[in-house]
Amino acid sequence: MILKRHKEKSNRSLKVAETIRKAVSAVLVRNELPVDPPFIFPLSVIKVEMNTDLKIAYIYVTTHEKIKKIEILNKLEECKKYLALEVVKLIDLKFSPKLIFRNDETIDRVNKIDQILNSEKVLVDIQKK
Repeated sequence: MILKRHKEKSNRSLKVAETIRKAVSAVLVRNELPVDPPFIFPLSVIKVEMNTDLKIAYIYVTTHEKIKKIEILNKLEECKKYLALEVVKLIDLKFSPKLIFRNDETIDRVNKIDQILNSEKVLVDIQKK
């Protein structure tokens, strides 16, 4: 049987991820992205994960707008070059990582757990004890 090793994130990886998160957040907060129509509210960067060689940054974003999640990613893909250029101006790294945007699913998970905990079956079980 082959077991996958789970490597712990190095301090370097965590520092680079935080640097990228701050830079991307600064660019997104300005909300000056070259997309049509523009975002009403700025996007929030929830977290950034780096791959092992620090060449790819997975950026998890969310927004308060009532638009589809795929539409958020499509708009970010349209202006990826602009974002990369702005982020490079704000970071001081030897190599700038490739930016890959993903939707953050934690809010959906929290809502699902809340819905389960407030369901009739769970409330009946709690009242029995």
